[in-house]
Amino acid sequence: MLENIISKIKSLMEEYRQSDFCKNSQCARQKWQKKVNGWGKELSKNGINANMVSIFGFVIGMMAINFLAMNMYFEALMCILVNRFCDVLDGAVARAEGVTKFGVFLDACLDFIFYAGVIFGFALANPDENAVAACFLLFGFTASASALLAYGLVSYNPNGKPASLSESPFYLGGAAQGFETLAAFVLLCIMPFAFLPIAIALGCWCLLKALVIVSSAYYKLVIQQKNGK
Repeated sequence: MLENIISKIKSLMEEYRQSDFCKNSQCARQKWQKKVNGWGKELSKNGINANMVSIFGFVIGMMAINFLAMNMYFEALMCILVNRFCDVLDGAVARAEGVTKFGVFLDACLDFIFYAGVIFGFALANPDENAVAACFLLFGFTASASALLAYGLVSYNPNGKPASLSESPFYLGGAAQGFETLAAFVLLCIMPFAFLPIAIALGCWCLLKALVIVSSAYYKLVIQQKNGK
């Protein structure tokens, strides 16, 4: 029964990868990545390393908490967008100068703190109406982050390539990881009055991601090992 379900999921994922929508999205992403990589090389040539970009973006992103607390949503949105752009740019700089383990750690660590900080900022903006929904969103965010980090810890292999979740038929790519979270933050800055439904929806999506990661980890660490793969 489980093998039939896995087979069907694999088939659906393969159909999606072969679809025109997926191919066009990949093409646009590659063009954008090529442009960003060029900017990264220029920054690297001028003595700016990836960690500097990460820290700069983090500092700007943390300023969003203050603006949100004062209901200055446009200013908060600008800080959020600058932070997300720096998150893309630091990767390009790292690829130009060479990726380091500390750089990977710093980037992930600052990202998790930033996301939690923005949620905290929305709670401060209107504690009476936003506090409970913000707590639920933090619950979902913590669940997905913990599942991902726990898998990374267990699957770490210093002598070879760690097992990738993307190889699992249950994995949904970057679900609730980048684009969806950014889109939710942008919507919340534009429509702060809709914090309750958007926060609950994103919190549920984060919980779904946690479930997907657990399912994918079980597939990689249990099912594939039983099958000798």
